[in-house]
Amino acid sequence: MPGAVRDAYYSLLKTWLDALLPYQVDMPFDASLDGGILCPACSMMHGRSHEAVYPLLCMADLSGEEKYLTAARKLLRWSEYMICDDGSFYNDSQSDWSGITVFAALSLLKALKYHARLLSKAELDTAQTRLRRACEWIGGNIVPERRLNINYVCAGAAALAAAARHFSDDRYLLQAKALGDVALDCISEDGLLYGEGTPVKRVTAQGVRPVDIGYNVEESLPCLYEYALEADDKEMKQAVTRLAEAHLKLMLPDGAWDNSFGTRNFKWTYWGGRTSDGCQALFNAMGKQNPVYAEAALRNLELMERATDGLLYGGLDYKAHGEKPCTHHALCHAKALAQALDEGVCEFARLSLPSDKPFSAHFYRELNVYRAARGKWRMTVSSGDFAYMRGGCASGGVMTLLWHAGYGPVIASANTDYSLKEAHNQQLSRRKAEHQCVCARLEADGLSQMYDYGAALSCKSESGKDTFTVRGVLSDIDHARTEGAAFDIQYIFDETGVTVKAQAASACRFILPIVCEWEKTEQVDSHRMLFSKNGAAIQLTTSAPMLDVSRVFNLAPGFCCARIVIGPDKENRLSFFISAL
Repeated sequence: MPGAVRDAYYSLLKTWLDALLPYQVDMPFDASLDGGILCPACSMMHGRSHEAVYPLLCMADLSGEEKYLTAARKLLRWSEYMICDDGSFYNDSQSDWSGITVFAALSLLKALKYHARLLSKAELDTAQTRLRRACEWIGGNIVPERRLNINYVCAGAAALAAAARHFSDDRYLLQAKALGDVALDCISEDGLLYGEGTPVKRVTAQGVRPVDIGYNVEESLPCLYEYALEADDKEMKQAVTRLAEAHLKLMLPDGAWDNSFGTRNFKWTYWGGRTSDGCQALFNAMGKQNPVYAEAALRNLELMERATDGLLYGGLDYKAHGEKPCTHHALCHAKALAQALDEGVCEFARLSLPSDKPFSAHFYRELNVYRAARGKWRMTVSSGDFAYMRGGCASGGVMTLLWHAGYGPVIASANTDYSLKEAHNQQLSRRKAEHQCVCARLEADGLSQMYDYGAALSCKSESGKDTFTVRGVLSDIDHARTEGAAFDIQYIFDETGVTVKAQAASACRFILPIVCEWEKTEQVDSHRMLFSKNGAAIQLTTSAPMLDVSRVFNLAPGFCCARIVIGPDKENRLSFFISAL
């Protein structure tokens, strides 16, 4: 009999697919459009829509409903128009990036592995030909010597290893092993996979490596696990176990991933990543030996349910802010749920996660990031300096994350300046005035703490308290430090909350965006504000008057915030305290 956990997986997958079907185009007079899936957020057909053939076939098998098989067949035919003459797939009709061929191949391999019987001989022949040509392209183009983010290395290893078994072709296995070896050499002392930035071996002046938690847990680690199983690579399986244990510590108690410091966090959705697949397949499989992973997978699934209204929205506050859901999220994450269902969903008794327990500050040397947990509070302070893009992840000792067990996220910072780094994989908000940076930072005259790549960050932990000290210089977006703009900040963090004390060499102000429900926010006076959410309440008290309070929103990671401007006193000092009521 199906269990409660399996039912949760099945229900969410069906919800997403049922919401996607109305967006499938019915234009039999034009095969280049017929069967494609329109996106209400992006006003286009995402080129990777064909990867949903796999979850559609899965649901057709599980439910017995013909509509899913019909949709899968149409989508399989439409995908011909994303395939190039060399066997690779385009990312989109307007994007010549073909690295995503690895994901196309993986999805097709799973569709054939579990649901080939649903397809006609002609459809199977077409799929086999496409798959063979795609794998030949992968073998010649996703190679160790090419400059690629580590997620493509891992996915290439998985696709080629699976293809080796599927086609009984050992050439692919040798190529997969070469890619797997690259990944094995990209594991940090803390057990984090690095390489989400090129060159993957680059180390910055601060000793920082390119790490993105969203891509790691939703794409790279699952792919390495698949490679390990398909290639029977015991060393890789042991490595993935270590990697999973280390990354699990970065899951918040509500099932979110702390990617506030990630190199590619311009695609952070709080529940995961915009175009990756999710952690469910990996953690469901690992959960059969250690149920803590099954618990993590379910908590993350429950968080995605909160962001779902038919389709999966790109953030918890997207709908409230009037943003449309991008089909890319459901299309990709449906694959992970389908794989878990095909492999058998792990049933278990609910249990605690590592992040449920308080811990004193831990320093991630490879990130130049501290994370701490005191009482019901969780906090991250970031000073990484890997420049993935202009206006990328915040640095300068910024408090990139503050979380409370009752209230939820209080501060959640992603990239400093939102831009379409991946134009077809991101959204734009029509409400331009409100779409602003949500990093909590000290700033003055166009200069900011969050741009400082030379800030010194340290921490002292004692008597149930962590004191973080930042010494830096206000800088511009290109990280040029300005003479006469030095600052010092202290974050004093304990089970009551966090006290922030700042001192600057010249007049400045603190920009403090607090995640909130605007209608449940009350400014008591110029020194105190109250916030209510999820049946809990927090308060902000400031030493100097609040100069301005306005409503803002940011697509990454997708929260509405009250943007509070706190001014300094006559000696350019300021302080504030965030606590629970």
